Amino acid sequence: MYFQIRKKSVKLLLFLNRKVTLFSALISSVLLIVFVVEELHTKQYIYLKNEVSRQAKEELAIVRAKLEAAIHSDIFIANSLATLITVNPRTTLNEWSPIAEELYRDSNYIRSLGVAPDDVVEYVFPLKGNERAIGLNFKRAPERWPGINMAREIENIFIAGPVALVQGGDAFIVRMPTFLDPPTNRIYWGSVSLVIDNEALFYGTGLYKLKESYQVAVRGRHSLGSEGEVFLGYLDTFVEPTAIETVTLPYGSWQIAIKGQSLESIFPWYRINLLRIIGYSFFGLALLSLIVIYRLYVTATRRSLEDELTKLPNRRYFMFTLKTLFLKGHKKGEKFTLLNLDLEKFKAINDTYGHSVGDFVLKEVARRVATVLRSNDIVARVGGDEYLILLPRTFKKQDIHFIMNKVLYSINRKPFLYENCTIHVATSIGYARFNSKMKSVDELLHQADRSMYYNKHK
Repeated sequence: MYFQIRKKSVKLLLFLNRKVTLFSALISSVLLIVFVVEELHTKQYIYLKNEVSRQAKEELAIVRAKLEAAIHSDIFIANSLATLITVNPRTTLNEWSPIAEELYRDSNYIRSLGVAPDDVVEYVFPLKGNERAIGLNFKRAPERWPGINMAREIENIFIAGPVALVQGGDAFIVRMPTFLDPPTNRIYWGSVSLVIDNEALFYGTGLYKLKESYQVAVRGRHSLGSEGEVFLGYLDTFVEPTAIETVTLPYGSWQIAIKGQSLESIFPWYRINLLRIIGYSFFGLALLSLIVIYRLYVTATRRSLEDELTKLPNRRYFMFTLKTLFLKGHKKGEKFTLLNLDLEKFKAINDTYGHSVGDFVLKEVARRVATVLRSNDIVARVGGDEYLILLPRTFKKQDIHFIMNKVLYSINRKPFLYENCTIHVATSIGYARFNSKMKSVDELLHQADRSMYYNKHK
């Protein structure tokens, strides 16, 4: 007795030990695969992050170059105007409108040009919308004078702003000092000013487009570079930015910084998790094989429950479903209705037109009925010309008659056309509602059958 008990105990211990060993091996394999896949994923993530950073730097460098080119292109116009004034101020101003119009037309982002002899604005183009600027004395305008004075002192072009304009809106102001005795620059004549539309400039050079993908900020108000105020975006963008560029101006600079978004907002999820997808796909190959086998089994089972001619559920499947609903009705009180559909004088169709036409009619009836039923309704061919229909959760008479009329209309609304044959099909339909007092499925079937025959002989 002792040895028998001990033998059973040893077997139990060996069995448990084997189970523990298999479980441990499975856990170890899973952990190893997860570690390898996640390690590869991390390396890919870092690579993508570096690629995003490189692309961001390239995009920002292009925008910076476009900004510099656009600014210097429009500044050339100010320089040209200042040169004309230096050579012949009277003639230039006498021909102000045509000269200004041509320069304005050649510009990209200039909103207006202004000339201020002795720093008092006398000429503006276009005049419309800028009338308020005429007569402005820069020496008496504290917010304007620093830029004018700075340009005069450095004897170079100075870009102020963005600033609020007298005529409304914000813009950059290009100040060009004009001397009558270059290069000594002792005789100061006044200044030439360009108003550059900052919104158009940023749109045209692609800066605003960067905002679609990055957090963008620009600092250096009044050409003060890294020491200037932020005039676009937020200061925290300059804290550990993805990329930063300096826009070189004739005097001073601006700084542009961009901070990249998360990889998840840039790349589709499958690009970021590519190695995870591949790794775990191989890991799940065994599971997939089991699923395929199961699906094949399900397909074979389904075919055994399918009517070969109409592809509807056959009697076996329908009766199984009906019995299931019948039991649920008794246990949970779920209501349902059974319809019995019969094709009248179907034998005459076979005898008159042949079995191929009869088969066509059976298939077409199945198709038409299935088309008008709801997704959770079930129609099955259970005999030669007999169809049964299950209507789950349908019990009200008006709902039942509505569905019955739809079924009859789908069959009777137009004749069946097969090659040169036109076949008219008459149908009868009856129904039985589930009642908890019913003792068997046969009772329900019999009631639906009687209802159908009653309607047929009315």
